Amino acid sequence: MGAARRCLSNPSLLALAAALGLAWLPGVTPARGQAPQLVSTTPPDQATDVPTRAPLVFTFDRDMNTTIPVVSSLPGLFVGNIEFEPPIGILVEGTWSGNQRVLTCVPLDSWPPNTTITWRLNPPGTLLALTSAAGIPLVTVSGSFTTGGSGGGGAEPILLATIPANGAAGVAVTTSVQFLFDQPMQTNTAVADAFRWLGTGLEPARFTYTWSGDGRTLTADYAGDLPPLTPITWLLNWSGTTRPLTSTAGVPLPADTYSGVFTTGTAGGGGEDCQPDGIPASWGAYNLVKSAAHQQTSAAAPLPVAEEPFHFTVFVSSPRNGPQITAASITPPGGAPQNLTAAPFGGFLAFNQSFTQPAALDAAFPAGTYLLRFTQSGQPERQINLPLPASAPPVPQIANHNAAQAVNPAQDFTLRWNAFTGATAQDGLSLVVTETNLTGGTVVFQAPDFCVPRELPPTATSVVIPAGTLKSNRTYQATLTFFKQGYSSTNAVPEMAGAAGVVRSTDFTLRTVGGGTPAQPAQFTGYRLLPDGRLELTLAGTPAQPYTLQRATSLATRDWSPAATVTPDVTGRAVFVEPAGGLPVPRFYRAVTP
Repeated sequence: MGAARRCLSNPSLLALAAALGLAWLPGVTPARGQAPQLVSTTPPDQATDVPTRAPLVFTFDRDMNTTIPVVSSLPGLFVGNIEFEPPIGILVEGTWSGNQRVLTCVPLDSWPPNTTITWRLNPPGTLLALTSAAGIPLVTVSGSFTTGGSGGGGAEPILLATIPANGAAGVAVTTSVQFLFDQPMQTNTAVADAFRWLGTGLEPARFTYTWSGDGRTLTADYAGDLPPLTPITWLLNWSGTTRPLTSTAGVPLPADTYSGVFTTGTAGGGGEDCQPDGIPASWGAYNLVKSAAHQQTSAAAPLPVAEEPFHFTVFVSSPRNGPQITAASITPPGGAPQNLTAAPFGGFLAFNQSFTQPAALDAAFPAGTYLLRFTQSGQPERQINLPLPASAPPVPQIANHNAAQAVNPAQDFTLRWNAFTGATAQDGLSLVVTETNLTGGTVVFQAPDFCVPRELPPTATSVVIPAGTLKSNRTYQATLTFFKQGYSSTNAVPEMAGAAGVVRSTDFTLRTVGGGTPAQPAQFTGYRLLPDGRLELTLAGTPAQPYTLQRATSLATRDWSPAATVTPDVTGRAVFVEPAGGLPVPRFYRAVTP
């Protein structure tokens, strides 16, 4: 554990990188300077028979300010940035996708059945307008939908949420996985065949499944511990299933639609003790950064993003368990203090200015020492000096950009870049690779990463993305960041990490091809009974190509259940050992490629 911590001599650096991820999704050029437009909604306008637990999904034409919380209007008391007619008193939980353009609002209670509901974004009089990343408000926009009966009618069931959430890292190996649906589901049929689980060392046959009394929550419990430090993916109602998950109305959950991934922590428990940045998730933060965002689309040098690529940003956030931040200001060297803007419910305050030219940024916010002042409930005011370095890092540039557009995911890929000249041990370098879709973004690889552990010192000029990390024929968004540190602390304020510095980042894409040589059919080359009575199978196949082992009690059946996923090593050999006890006899096995 000590060695793992040495790779993060500046743990507050990655807290800052995470904060920057709110402003720039890797590989996406911010669209600034124009009012944002709503391009689509789900359910669509005037939709009927909408399930009473269906989320509202809004897609915009440009990057949005995802630090603004989504707040429902409270009639007669408060005008939020989303409101409903009739005034049904339902609150929603808003979540932004990784690409900053998709807002998903999940109702905290059911919509009233058989009711036409009108929604408005940024209604007149709102105190907290939704804006683009450049701060330009969305013009008031509205739509409507009509709900079906309280049971969801004959509409397709919807997966509302999962625990752990999609993309979660450091998940305890003892965790049970929960799936939450918008309507009651059939609970009297076997569900194992509806799942497709993948993960090194994971044995899907060890999962048992339990429905809640209302048929809306399905819990998957794993016998023993999940494999530690392992990405585990799941897919519901995969196209090969013969027993799909189905609502009580007889409507199947859409096939090959709902999938996700989470990464387990250490065998000692993972959880919040294992965060990729090394900082507990319950901590707060205070950060000051002067940054320039670039984009690389070819082997040529990166260019600043199209509009307002230069930023000065300060924010403070409260520790999860308090005390809450109530007010904050930042004073530039020789300048007047600027108040940070607070969210209406407290706990997060920010100040940001954007520029089209670096000279304008330097003139407004020069190098020197900035004074951050903030108060927390029941405590004296904090005053912290944050030095901002005069020197800036070079702009990151991918050296093998062309090769990064044709990655074979079945082989290790080495990504290379220019040196961070002038870097010291206190500075930082980070790489984040994200898979993005309409439902959000998932981090599939990052370095440094405390949970693996994976080191990436500021002197590094390359990193290896292991075989099997990426999927075939996909486009991933990535960001390489150089950070010149002026300040870092994890003990100046209890349970808060602080950082200040100058950032240069470059967004680019990673594209994969079909994975190289097609997978060869697997062949069983040996078997034996272990002393404890379990069966051990040995098979040969394509190196680094996952194979799914399926189990049945008859060769004539069509009902083959997933038993495990095995991946041959570099010699093409893989070994599978049955879980202990409780398996039916006779048993037959076969190996199939995905």
